[in-house]
Amino acid sequence: MVNSVLQPGVEVRDLHSHILNQELRLYIKLPWRYAQNNTSYPVLFSLDGNRSFPLYSTMSLIYETPGTDSPEILIVGVGYKVDNERIKGLAQWAVWRTRDLTPEHREDINQSLSKVISTVSGAEELDIRSGGASLYLQSLREEIIPFIEKNYRVSSMDRGLAGYSYGGLFVLYTLFHHSELFTRYFAGSPSLLEVVFEYEDIYASKHNDLRARLFITAGEHESELVESLKQLTGRLGARNYAGLEIQTHVFEGEGHRSAYAAAISRALAVLYCEDWLT
Repeated sequence: MVNSVLQPGVEVRDLHSHILNQELRLYIKLPWRYAQNNTSYPVLFSLDGNRSFPLYSTMSLIYETPGTDSPEILIVGVGYKVDNERIKGLAQWAVWRTRDLTPEHREDINQSLSKVISTVSGAEELDIRSGGASLYLQSLREEIIPFIEKNYRVSSMDRGLAGYSYGGLFVLYTLFHHSELFTRYFAGSPSLLEVVFEYEDIYASKHNDLRARLFITAGEHESELVESLKQLTGRLGARNYAGLEIQTHVFEGEGHRSAYAAAISRALAVLYCEDWLT
């Protein structure tokens, strides 16, 4: 079933993931001229769709205003079908994203989240467990991408993946485990960056190319992350991977939460049309 929400040209599709045993909700922003032609468009899969999709959708529609000759993209916000009660739905999203976007089981993460949502009515039955990124990536590969490519005119040769915080971590996890899935990657303020160094080491032991365009951001006040990103980008540069393009941006005066919207806006411009920065 397709429903229009938010703006004309935005659809919602529900998809049952057998791999995750989970009801997913896909938020889909169509290019302005989608109905007027038979073109296949670049497609960007944005994580945390329940929260972040409106930011991606609104900014891309602003950038792509008809008459500007700007490139157009189809955006898929990958989210969950959550409870209609606002706070309970938020708790479900927090638990499921923690499960799906983190690559390793971390009891400290589980306990921290448990404390945050312990007072939410109806949240006590939620199973809080980190470390499900491998299954989530499998669902993305075998269920979500094929569903979109079957039902929408998108290019299988021009896919992007975007995420922030845990989503940024998952983007880098994907880059070093199945880099061939996407050509454009946005990792905003990636959490738990220390594990990414391990994945990159393993990748480098088997590959001398990494054909991707990568954009990574952080807020200036995320001081430890900024230093880690310098180390990571330095390491990637030293590898001299064939085909890898890297850009970074640190948002002056901003922190983890305050840089969120600006990072998404800049990521769309850097990855798809740098003229949008002018």
